[in-house]
Amino acid sequence: MENQVENQINAKGIILLVGCILGAITAWVANGTFLGVVGGLVGGLIFAIIFINALLPHKPHDR
Repeated sequence: MENQVENQINAKGIILLVGCILGAITAWVANGTFLGVVGGLVGGLIFAIIFINALLPHKPHDR
């Protein structure tokens, strides 16, 4: 059999990045201040962490 290298995508990192970016953009549009952007980054990060740990459980698979 051939040796195959699996390209695994770091889904947790992508979810954290997208959560932070969208949180910052949402807070910036809502508040229009730099402090709002920082708050949005923190809020998006917290929401993404909760999403990863509680709503996105990973089941082990056999392959």
